[in-house]
Amino acid sequence: MSISTLLNNYRAINLVNNRLLLKLGSFVKAKLDKYIEARTSSLLIIGHRKQVLKNVLDKARGLNTKDLVLSNIVVVEGFYVNIVLEACLY
Repeated sequence: MSISTLLNNYRAINLVNNRLLLKLGSFVKAKLDKYIEARTSSLLIIGHRKQVLKNVLDKARGLNTKDLVLSNIVVVEGFYVNIVLEACLY
């Protein structure tokens, strides 16, 4: 498992591999069993919510002074990397 985040320009989902990366108190446990397919594995989506990447955007105040807030992030513990969709950033 990695703490790195990939920017994905293909059709997929925003994903984190550790619920501790989500905004504190925002985690919602999944009500239904849903899975993502990764190569030959099926991994359980345990929940979803909001992720805040602190100080990664530039603002008038200077470089790296604004947070990036991503909604509708799924949590798949044990996935090898975190994924952010490029289309969601526009």
